[in-house]
Amino acid sequence: MNTTLLCGLLLLGAIGGVASAQAPTTLNLYSEGDVNVKDLWEKNLIPLFQKANPTIKVNLVFSAHGANSQSTLDRMAAAKQAGKVSGVDILEGPVEDAASKGLLDKLSVQKVPLLARVSPNVLARAGSFGVPYRASSVVLAYDSSKVKTPPRTLSALIDWIGKNPGQFTYNAPDTGGSGNALVTRIMKLGIPASASTTFETDYDAGMEKYWEQGFTTLKKLAPNLYQNGQYSQNNVGTLQLLGKGAITMGPVWSDMGLSYLAQGLLPANIKLTQIDPPLSGGAAYIGVAADSANKAAAYTFLNWLLTPDVQAIVADKMNGYPGVQLKYMPAAVQQKFGDMAGDYSFGFSSKFNADMTRMWYERVAGTPQPQK
Repeated sequence: MNTTLLCGLLLLGAIGGVASAQAPTTLNLYSEGDVNVKDLWEKNLIPLFQKANPTIKVNLVFSAHGANSQSTLDRMAAAKQAGKVSGVDILEGPVEDAASKGLLDKLSVQKVPLLARVSPNVLARAGSFGVPYRASSVVLAYDSSKVKTPPRTLSALIDWIGKNPGQFTYNAPDTGGSGNALVTRIMKLGIPASASTTFETDYDAGMEKYWEQGFTTLKKLAPNLYQNGQYSQNNVGTLQLLGKGAITMGPVWSDMGLSYLAQGLLPANIKLTQIDPPLSGGAAYIGVAADSANKAAAYTFLNWLLTPDVQAIVADKMNGYPGVQLKYMPAAVQQKFGDMAGDYSFGFSSKFNADMTRMWYERVAGTPQPQK
């Protein structure tokens, strides 16, 4: 081989190598939710990530309100059965469902190092198949001009309601998560610690005998609620009653409360705090498809998502808790969520929740459950 030919081949190889190195990896991110989630990805997170990682492109496939989430899961399952690649790299939304079908890659700190900053309880909720990148929980909202020292425990809250008739209410457990969380927390009063996981993840109607103390407590509280036993219409109803000063205290979703405060729909004297043991909440999880051919890039994306600056953006745009523990966040974020963003508890499984709701209407409200 002559020298000219050899140099030509080497030059072509070098050019090809450079082109290959610069060709971006494309991650297909399947997400779901409302327009605020879509905007978070499209206007904030994806542009920032691609600027920081120019060799990785993120293609967002968004399902408004989860309308197409089931078809995405069906597609992933069909690809697995056929031994093919689904084309999904990252999934936000039905992570637990996808994991139960073997469609997601199990994550670890070796793959996503900043998972070490996530609460083990929150990570375990998705079986380590998802990264919790934002969260919210039900908290206690109160009028600080009337209540200087809010209740910090469930027993103190129950005592406060009894001593301040008409100043507290909540919504029925089937009309919004804030009321549901309060009812669930009170129902847990009689549940042994050894049975708590069963109530959250399984079902055994025979164990509902442990609810007796909870129903007795709720029934006793009822006459001391707003207007001698009136419940708010839904999550928003409680916020509206607080906003016009009709009640002094009530359970609200943390993100809704912060949003209402930011918009001036709640006066500045309304403060948010968490009780101990905490009311329930949940995280938005994002996982990696088991059949993804781009797992290394996906791990890079998830790890970037948990960095403090990015988590601060998520917390600001969504009025939600960071996915990582608060101690790893900048001081401004810690100050914003300091009284409420500790650990949160989890609600009951769907079957236990359905029974609890039906029995709440029968034993506490004294009316049949409305049919929807």
